[in-house]
Amino acid sequence: MPNKSLSVLTAGAALAVVLTGTGTATAETSTCADAPTGSVETGAVFSEPVGGDPAAIVRTLCGLVRRTPSGETIQVAHFVMSGTAGSEFAAELLKAHQRGVNVRVILDGDQRGSAVAAQLAAGLGTDVAGGSWTHVCTGPMSGGTAACIGDKGQHNKFYLFSRAGRASDVVVQSSANLTDLNSTTYWNNAVVLTGDRRLYAAYDAYFADLAAERKNLDYYRVVQTRQARAHFFPKASGDPVTDHLAKVSCRGGRTTIRVGMSEWDAYRVAIAERLRDLAGGGCRVQIVYGIMDDAVKTVLAAQPRVELRTLGSGGALPGRIHSKYLLVEGSYDGERDARWVFTGSHNYNETSLRRNDETLLKLGDRSLYRQYVANFDRMRAAAVTP
Repeated sequence: MPNKSLSVLTAGAALAVVLTGTGTATAETSTCADAPTGSVETGAVFSEPVGGDPAAIVRTLCGLVRRTPSGETIQVAHFVMSGTAGSEFAAELLKAHQRGVNVRVILDGDQRGSAVAAQLAAGLGTDVAGGSWTHVCTGPMSGGTAACIGDKGQHNKFYLFSRAGRASDVVVQSSANLTDLNSTTYWNNAVVLTGDRRLYAAYDAYFADLAAERKNLDYYRVVQTRQARAHFFPKASGDPVTDHLAKVSCRGGRTTIRVGMSEWDAYRVAIAERLRDLAGGGCRVQIVYGIMDDAVKTVLAAQPRVELRTLGSGGALPGRIHSKYLLVEGSYDGERDARWVFTGSHNYNETSLRRNDETLLKLGDRSLYRQYVANFDRMRAAAVTP
């Protein structure tokens, strides 16, 4: 079959990661069978169960794994890998290991992922002094989960590739767990960032601390790089989300704030209060949520200028939002025409802030911003008014 130029596209939006070359199919029924391969560029990818590709993120990750050459390193910090989606991705990691790639995986102690954890441990080993290994956080267990640094869950979903194709220092930050629900009916996002050595080093250092289980409920680190501002959790006091929203101005009525949030509890009601006040001050505020405490809904519903919609059905279409992002367009920190994306594994709940191992990224790339707005608009169109 002749080579063809392939692009991994989001439905009706700009591309996520451009991959040029010939895909390598392993089995027609495999999610990763048609994962493209080739050159890797910075961009976003969205799993969209309505009108898009619900398995887009898994496919993109498989393509990146396949393009990692022998002698390079893949590092994965993940919450839950389970079911067909998790097992197939684990199989791709094991194939990479077999061809000479260093593959290192850190997983939460959640028992839902125990089968895939055992699959990886059998193939990679568990000695963190080796080139390849699997480490499951020891906890202590809390509500069925076990963190490596915090005291609740290792909720990260990030992937580091020392090289993928011709791209070096590749960081992938996702909101998606590698489960069958996340690959069929959940709305998720991932961002692929290439060539930022400082960002890669920041994630690499965090990964090392996770592997060493450096317990610290005030671990919080912030690293500014060429492409991003990375926040690593847990954090003992304060809230960086409210800090960022404090920099938003509604003067002139030209600022728009969009929130796509999987989980939002009453502990983080201050975020809702700030959004309510911003809407009252003239900002346009649109929110699509999955799980939201009544106290948060009450605050937001009290301001008629806040638009609330929900995607919370889970296993049935139009599906459930599992993304965790905030988009700011307009006046921010003295800049009148700002475009910011805040994304990662970080929910607006107490555990993500105080107890979990988590990551939040702030991104100023305008091309990325446009991709996220397009995704939000598609989620909003599928969502319903509560």
